[in-house]
Order: sequence, then structure tokens, then C-alpha cells
Amino acid sequence: MNKNNYSNNIVILDIGKTHAKVILFDANKMEELVMYQTKNNVLNDDIYPHYDVESLKKFFITSLQQIAKSFDVNSIFTSTHGACIALMSEGALALPVLDYEFDGPEQYNNEYNDIRPKFKQTGSPRMDLGLNLGAQLFWQKNNFPDQFAKVDEILFWPQYWSFWLSGIASSEISYASSHSDLWDIRQNKFIDLTIFGLSPKIKYPPLMSASTILGPLRKDLVKQTGLPENIPVYCGAHDSSVSLISASFNHDLPCTILSTGTWITIFALGSDKIDIPEQPGLMISCDCFGNLVPNFRFPAGKIYENLLNDSSELSENKLNLTSSDINLIDFENADKAKLIDKKLKKIIDIKNLNRKSLEVIISEVIANKTLSGIKTIEAQGSIICSGSFANNQNFLNSIKKNWDNPVLLEDNHLGICKGIANLITK
Repeated sequence: MNKNNYSNNIVILDIGKTHAKVILFDANKMEELVMYQTKNNVLNDDIYPHYDVESLKKFFITSLQQIAKSFDVNSIFTSTHGACIALMSEGALALPVLDYEFDGPEQYNNEYNDIRPKFKQTGSPRMDLGLNLGAQLFWQKNNFPDQFAKVDEILFWPQYWSFWLSGIASSEISYASSHSDLWDIRQNKFIDLTIFGLSPKIKYPPLMSASTILGPLRKDLVKQTGLPENIPVYCGAHDSSVSLISASFNHDLPCTILSTGTWITIFALGSDKIDIPEQPGLMISCDCFGNLVPNFRFPAGKIYENLLNDSSELSENKLNLTSSDINLIDFENADKAKLIDKKLKKIIDIKNLNRKSLEVIISEVIANKTLSGIKTIEAQGSIICSGSFANNQNFLNSIKKNWDNPVLLEDNHLGICKGIANLITK
């Protein structure tokens, strides 16, 4: 048994786009004690592609049961990927939780673009698919009016899970401000939902800090998991924003944060440049403390995967191209992203590249796009890189070759864990 009387063990429900994890993190020693992982499945057996919420609940309960057998637990915190919202009616889901990779919201692009708040007001660019929460709401309202008429509250994804754990509804600024179209960065308040044609009865829950204790774990979950009563449940936050906390505590500012995986997100931490142009991938969001942070993002991991899957297994590189000859176009949408020959200005048929050559070229092209984003938001200082591309040597070599300051590596989910520990213990 690993139980002791002086623990500060945090259970973290970390829901990424691809996988969901339950991590028990020792905030005293700053180390992971145990971790359980499952796929974050998207179901297509209903009215639109949506997350398998019930399977996630079962996974969380089973994982918490295992933890409760051997460890003390002192608190619970939720962090999740972005662009996800739960539509609630009397404390239950009124509609399935839409997958942001679903292209349905593009049905009303023209109508939505006419009503959405301006970039200068929100820092949110217009993005493809369902990556703007306002676009999700607009599409769901127009396509499912009967179900939508029952909606009385909207919950951001981390707060849906903290509500499930505690029974207390809340909102949080790092999630509300992240390319949602729902947060006014200039006036520091929510956008009125009626501008999207939503009923005035639909409310945002009270805004709270990520480190606010909502209440104890629900009694029925205490009974199901075997965890003790009165474990505090925190409000929770956006996963990328949580990872910034660790960097702000442990590195000199300004610095550049690269959070990599399905997406590469670049944060100019400690920057005072908040008047950035409205360009694809560029945005301004708030960190967990409400500070404005310029950032740039594109679905690099998805692009990498898609392009590699389109390659053949030839024995030689017939094109004899290097990354300096190539641009990445349509980089905002991984399914549309293509490599283009700069000189010929034509799309490259990647079937003429063997897989090994393609791995190098794609990695370097993604590094070039990353460096371009860093330059645009005027990020400075050391680069702190976490996630899957921190293990990609071709990507790292390209970054290091073109950056004058140190490039440091950090384990992705540990960065999130350390950020949470710093947030709620300091």
C-alpha cells in the first residue's frame, strides 16, 4: 500500500482529442504515481458525430476505483482539449457532445460569418469545421430546434466533467476565450448568446478561476469509486493553458511554448503584443489567470499522419526535393492540407516519395510553418517543446537550426500535471 498521512495527491482527468487519461500526480514530489489511458472515441450512431460520454464515465469510475484501493487522494482536477461544449437541460445533456472535426457547422458559413463577433473583439479567427464554438451552437440550433429549445445552460468541456464530479456548474476563462467566439477579450466578459439567435433563457454558468473548489465529490461517485468523502473538485481548465502555468513558474519570461500533438499550438508567453493581424491560425486567448496570450496553431499531427498515409513504399526519392523547396498549403484543415512545389507552384504527388524521405520532408515543412508562426506572433526566448513532436528529431533539428535561443524538451502530460500542481498548491 502506498497510503500515507502527508500526501498531496491530485487525480487529473486529462481528456485529449485522441486519448483520455486518469493520472494520479504527487504534488509534493512532482511526479506521476499511476496513469490509466483509453481512446477518446467518436460515435457516428446518432444525429451527428459525437464523443462517447458514457464510455468515458465508465472509464473514469473504473480508474478511480483502482486508485482508491492503493492511494490517498486529496483533490480532483479536469483538463481537456479545446472546441467542445455540452448543451444542458436541467442538469443533463440535451444533445450529444459534437465532435469539432465534423464539418456540419460549415453548412451555415455565410449566415454565421454575418453575425459572429469581430476578431478584434474576441481574438478568435474564423476556423474550419466546428472549431468555433459559436458556429457549433448556431448549427445545432438551426438543425435540431426541438432538442435545442430545451437547452438552458452551456458547459465548456472541462466544466462538464467538473460538474459531473461535483454537481456544481461553472465557466472558466482559458477555455471560454480559446477560438470560441464567445469571449470579449477587450471588455473581459462573455459574448451575449442572443447574437447567435439563441434564446435569452440559455445561460453561461458563473465564471470562476480554474483553481476554484466547486465542492466535494458527489456522494454517488464516492459510493461507486470507493474514494473518501469531501475530496475537493476544482473548476478545471483548457489543457494547453494549464501547461503554460508550469512554464511560467519554471522558465524565464518571455519564452515560447510549443504544445504538440494532434495540433501544434505556439504561445508567446510573457508577450505584450496583443494587437495581432487577423490571419489563419493566429489568435489571442487568455491564460488561467486572465492574461492575454497571442498564439498560433495548426493541426500538425493530423497533417503529418494524413500525408504519410498517402505515401507509397518506393525504394528511392524520385522527386529529389528538400523542405526548402516546399510550402504547406491549406494548413488549417488537416484533410485539405497539401505540399506544394514553390518553384513550379503545383501540388506535389507524394506517391513519388518513399516513406523515409517523406517523414523527413513533412517534419521539416511543419517545423518551417511552426517557425513562421513564432515569427508572426513575435514569440521570444527559449522554446519549451512538449508532446509528440518533441520526439521527432527531424522536426527538432530544423527548429534548433533556425532559433538562436535554447530549445528545451518537456514531457507533455507531465507539463499539464505540473501546471495543475503549481496552480492549486502555490
